[in-house]
Amino acid sequence: MRRVVANYFRSEWRGIFHKFLSGFLITLIFTSSICLVLTTEPSIEQRYGHILWLYEGFASLVFMVEYILRFWSCPEGYRRQGAFKCRLRYITSFMGFVDLFSFLPFFLMVLGWSQTPQLMLVQLLRLLKLTRYSVAFDLLADVLRDEAESLLVSVMLMFIILVFASVGIFIFEHNVQPGAFGSIPKAMWWAIVTLTTVGYGDVTPVTVQGKIFATFITIAGVGLVSLPAGIIASGFTEQLRLRREKFELEVEQMIHDDGRLTKEEMGVLEEDRQKLGLTKDNAQLIIDQVTARELRKKKADKKIAGFSWQEDNYEKDV
Repeated sequence: MRRVVANYFRSEWRGIFHKFLSGFLITLIFTSSICLVLTTEPSIEQRYGHILWLYEGFASLVFMVEYILRFWSCPEGYRRQGAFKCRLRYITSFMGFVDLFSFLPFFLMVLGWSQTPQLMLVQLLRLLKLTRYSVAFDLLADVLRDEAESLLVSVMLMFIILVFASVGIFIFEHNVQPGAFGSIPKAMWWAIVTLTTVGYGDVTPVTVQGKIFATFITIAGVGLVSLPAGIIASGFTEQLRLRREKFELEVEQMIHDDGRLTKEEMGVLEEDRQKLGLTKDNAQLIIDQVTARELRKKKADKKIAGFSWQEDNYEKDV
């Protein structure tokens, strides 16, 4: 039983029941979060508050059961590490805290805690549970992990420019506008708004030198802010390429022996396609291309073998 539960949480078994249960949890996460948001509207809270409270209680109970099942089944598949170590790793992990905070605030309110915006923010962390049900989030995590060093360099560069921008505008404007640019920390607000090209306009330079300096900072901010976006975009492209190549290699290994794919092999490829986040059209295109390439390769091998056979016979005749 524990293995069955663990396989579900690791998405290692498929079927109608699996899809139904996953769909139910996704719907519950969305709807319970919407209900929490609606409780901040006084008219809705006054009229439907008790219904929203009951639904939140139901959702929290389900999330608590899910947390207990994850805690109970997590050692399955990691028996060499020990049950205690696996469970400790789960409850101290980021997603372990997300699972815990998805239901704990409700039971704290049942015990007498008052509903506060801070407590509601903790409850809304349950939206992060949705990352388990989308391959796109796995893709994003892989991209961030692979490009972590490049992103760190870009963030450090942004911080360096931020400091220089704050110091520069402080030099030019602190005598004229001591309220807005009286210190470097105060000037950092203008630097952040300018470098990100948001431009609220609540604080602006008034001196000629300050305006010239702000022009250069604005131009620098355009390229600087787009740098992390470019890194992530290129990382997505590279990660998709690697996943396509991995799928293509699996297809080649299956076709290499008999030149065709059996029903069981197609089922395995379908599971791999879903795990890798490839569309059905892309996967089918890869299968067709590999099949055609293997067929051409086998025909070429037969031609070479036939030519060698004819050459051997000719030498024997001579």
